[in-house]
Amino acid sequence: MSKKINGNGAGSIYYDASKKHYYAAVTTPAGQRIKKSFLNKTEAAAWKNAQLTDISRGIFVEPTNITVGAWAITWLSTYKKGAVKQRTYERYKQLVAHLDQIADIKLQELQPIQVQQLYKGLPLSNCTINKVHKILKELYTKAYNLDMIPKNIMVAVVPPRFEKPEIRIFSPKEIEIILRTCHDTTWSKRYYPIILLGTTTGMRIGEILGLRWCDILFPTSEVYIKRSLQQSLEIGLFLETPKTKAGIRKISVTEDVIKELKKFKKDAPTMDIKQEQLCFITKNNTPIAPHNFERVWHQILAKANVPYRNFHVLRHTHATELLAQGVPIIEVSRRLGHARVSHTLDLYGHAIPNYDDKIADNVRSLYIIPK
Repeated sequence: MSKKINGNGAGSIYYDASKKHYYAAVTTPAGQRIKKSFLNKTEAAAWKNAQLTDISRGIFVEPTNITVGAWAITWLSTYKKGAVKQRTYERYKQLVAHLDQIADIKLQELQPIQVQQLYKGLPLSNCTINKVHKILKELYTKAYNLDMIPKNIMVAVVPPRFEKPEIRIFSPKEIEIILRTCHDTTWSKRYYPIILLGTTTGMRIGEILGLRWCDILFPTSEVYIKRSLQQSLEIGLFLETPKTKAGIRKISVTEDVIKELKKFKKDAPTMDIKQEQLCFITKNNTPIAPHNFERVWHQILAKANVPYRNFHVLRHTHATELLAQGVPIIEVSRRLGHARVSHTLDLYGHAIPNYDDKIADNVRSLYIIPK
C-alpha cells in the first residue's frame, strides 16, 4: 500500500510499503510526470526540490529515451558529414564504432564510471582510446549545449595517458641509398621524381600524387600545392583541398628537382593547353592510389636494404634537417603547410640547435655589469 507524504501540485513524495521505498514525483514543463525511488524521505525531498528549482529557473531538461548510439549517429550526420574532410569523417565513424558497449544506454543516464570501464576494456592503444575519448567528449558537449542533458558527465572522465611516439627519420646515408636505388632500378625509375619531391620538399604523398603539370612553376622553380589526392573507403580516389588555408602554398624546389621534372614531363601523355593532368599516373593513365604507392615504397626500401619506415618519414626527415641547419621554425612551418607554428614546434622542437651559449654572449653585450 502506498502512503502519500505530501503533494501540493508542485511535486509529491509518497511511501510504498510493499517495496519499502520512497518515491518523489514532479510534473515537467512539457506535462510529463517523472518519478524516482529512494531509500529515505530526505533524499526523495532533495531530488524533488532540485527538479522544481531547475524548472523554476528555466534550466530543467526534459527526460528523453535517446541513447548514446542514436545520438552519435545523429551527431555524425548533422554536424560532421560535409563539415569536415571525407577521410576525417570516415575516421570519426570508425571511432564512434568503438562506443558499441555503451550505445544502448540512454544519453541522460550514462555515468562517468561506465565510460572509464569502457576505456579499460577496449582492445586498443592508449593513443586510439584517447581519440575515442575526444569524440565522446565532443558528443556530450554538443548535447549539453543543445539542452539535451542536464550536465556534461565527460568533465568527470579521465582520459588514458599516453606518450606520443618519437619522430623517426632517415639518415643522410639512407636517403642517398634510397634515391640511388630508385634512380638506377629499371622498374622503380618512374617513381624517382615522387621520392625526390618527398625528400626535398617534405610534401605529403597525397600532395605529390595530386600535383598537376600546371602546378609546377618551372620558370620560378616552385611547386604550387593546391590539392591532395586522397583515398576513401566510401568514394574511392578523389582530389580535395588542404585541411587549412596554410596547406595551400608555394614552395621552392632545387634546380635538380626542376631538371628531373622537365625530363619526366617529356614522356607524359599529350596534354591540353591548361596542362591540368596529374603529373604522376599509372601506365593506364589513371591516378596512383596512395595505398598502392605505399606498396611500391615498401619494395624500394627492401631493394635498397633500408629498414622500412613509411613515406611520411621523408617529411619528418626534411623538417628535422632544415631545423638542424638553422632554418627559422616559422619558415619550416610554412613549407610544411602547418596551420600553427606551435604544431611544428611540438613535432620537431628537439631538432632545433642549442643556441644557449650564443644567447649568453648576447646578454653580456646588452648590459654593463659592475666588477
